[in-house]
Amino acid sequence: MLRTYHGSCHCQSIRFEARIDFGKGTSKCNCSFCSRLRFWNVKVRPEEFRLLADETALTEYRGNNPVARHPFCKRCGVHVFDRIDMPNGTGYPYININILCIEGLDIDEALNAPITYHDGLHDDWGNPPAQCRHL
Repeated sequence: MLRTYHGSCHCQSIRFEARIDFGKGTSKCNCSFCSRLRFWNVKVRPEEFRLLADETALTEYRGNNPVARHPFCKRCGVHVFDRIDMPNGTGYPYININILCIEGLDIDEALNAPITYHDGLHDDWGNPPAQCRHL
């Protein structure tokens, strides 16, 4: 069920609102970026996400994945979300929200949601990695 959530970075410079259905699951990836952050995310379509802060509060990192944009707060450095462009495996652009940046997150709801693991390290996004305990 879609529900509206609010979230932010640590210093509150980056704030967002998103309509999320945790029943569709969350995901974790073993790519060199996500594994270093232990990035636990939930995917939403761009129309279900609204940045409530000025874009100038963000700076962006672009890694080896040409469709992934990794904005983060210039002030506190927290990585709140990713923007994933086309082409990608889903066939549509989307936003990966760092679920641990959601205010008032019901951790039981998040833990009870299905988790999909992606083997981004080997560019095999459709399959889980051999090892995922560290994610």
